[in-house]
Amino acid sequence: MIRRYLFAILLPFVCLTGQAQSLSFAELQSLTNMADNQAHDYLLLSKGFSSAGRQVLNGRNFDLFKSNRTDPSKAETLSLRASAMGTGGNVSRQVIYSTLRRQDINSLLEQARRSTMALVFRGSDQYKDIYRFDNSLFMAIISAGFDKKSGSVVMEEK
Repeated sequence: MIRRYLFAILLPFVCLTGQAQSLSFAELQSLTNMADNQAHDYLLLSKGFSSAGRQVLNGRNFDLFKSNRTDPSKAETLSLRASAMGTGGNVSRQVIYSTLRRQDINSLLEQARRSTMALVFRGSDQYKDIYRFDNSLFMAIISAGFDKKSGSVVMEEK
C-alpha cells in the first residue's frame, strides 16, 4: 500500500526530469573552462550526446554534438569552440546550445535568473527575444524565438 503511494508521488518527478533539457545553465558554464577531452567525455559519456563532426561558424572551428533524443522536435545541439589558453593559464571556450523546444529555453532562462549572473540587457529583434546575463567571469546571451519553437544560449568565459 505504501509502495503505491510512494510510486504515485515519484512518478510526476520522473516524468518532469525526462522532459527537461539535457544540460543545465551551470553545466553550460562549466563547459566553458573544461579541457577539450574533458568536455567531450562529459558530453558523450555523462550526458548522452553524440559527436556530429565539426563546423565553421564566423570563421571559427566548433565541435558539434547532438542529443540522443529520438523525437526530432526535441532535438538539442551543442557547439564547442576549440579551447584557448588564457594568459593566466586557464582554459576558455565559447559554448553554443540550441534547442527546438521553447520549454528548454524557458527553463535555462529561469536558471540564469537564479544564478549569480545579472540581467544586463533585455530586448528583441524581429525574430527573437534576447537576454544578456553578465558577471565578472561569464557572459551569456539567451535567445528565445517568437515562433515559440526554438532558442539558443551562447555562453563564454571572459
